Amino acid sequence: MPHVVIIGAGVAGASAAATLADAGWRVTLVDKAARPGGRCATRRLAADTASPWFDYGAQYFTARDPAFRQAIASDLDAGALCHWRPMLHVAEHGDAGWRRTPSPDERERLIGPRGLNHWIRHRLDQTTADIQCQRRVSAVARSTQGWQLQFADDAASQNADALIVTLPAVQAAGLLGDLADDMPELAAADSALSPCHSLVVAAPALADCHGIFVKGGHLAWCADNTHKAGHGEAGRHLWILHAGPAFSADHLEDDPQTISTLLIEEFAALGGLATARIKPVHQHRWRYARPGAEPPPAETRCLARPELRLALAGDWLAGGRIEGAWHSGRAAADALR
Repeated sequence: MPHVVIIGAGVAGASAAATLADAGWRVTLVDKAARPGGRCATRRLAADTASPWFDYGAQYFTARDPAFRQAIASDLDAGALCHWRPMLHVAEHGDAGWRRTPSPDERERLIGPRGLNHWIRHRLDQTTADIQCQRRVSAVARSTQGWQLQFADDAASQNADALIVTLPAVQAAGLLGDLADDMPELAAADSALSPCHSLVVAAPALADCHGIFVKGGHLAWCADNTHKAGHGEAGRHLWILHAGPAFSADHLEDDPQTISTLLIEEFAALGGLATARIKPVHQHRWRYARPGAEPPPAETRCLARPELRLALAGDWLAGGRIEGAWHSGRAAADALR
């Protein structure tokens, strides 16, 4: 039974793990975070499972490809996924300030009823993969016996016949070292993901508005996570504020309090709210989040060196969407079989 180690337990890693486990491989999935999910990241206000939850990474996803739709059909049946039908607005800044207008569409949006992180964990529960979290890989090396992985703060190493890396391009290149020199596509993709500042706030609900696409401001997207959780009553809701790529890059290393203040002020202005009614709850900087100006074409899907039993996967190789990450992980797994 061949053994593969997959670095990164996000959507691409979960997809690769399921594909190879179903093919009879022994699969070890390692991730530096406390739990699997990657940017499908969910938290609660408190440890109590009844406490309100919020997604502070990916907010929803679409399923356009028939193969992907078939793959998630059982997740919908099991209640690990559900549909979200928000009332959406577009906010634009003009001479008179912010103007917000309805922007209805018929697009299917899928979310996790307890957060997208629980969806990833549900999918991994269906596999035989050995999932090891809070394990940061510090070095990898290729030998005649296969691959050897070293872990930070851990003298023990891990050996495998094959390796799949689902980290962002710049992190994958740093981990692979000299091996990356033989992958020019990887060097060209170093800037394929741009950062995103994410801020969760407690704020009033907005009338007939559950999500806002923002044009021309610090923010790019605002979503009412309380509505996503199935609560539509008036009162204080949890909103996620995602800054745009330009703002996030320009303020990448700024003080979190400064960033929080700027984003809250803009959200207050476009929502017609007083800043005193908006309280920060959680803040996170995603250093590698959105596809850059010239990401690799979606048909690339993965980078593979079958002769080395090595493949790279991730949404940065497949259009930047969750659906693309799933395709990328599966393509990486298929390249090694």
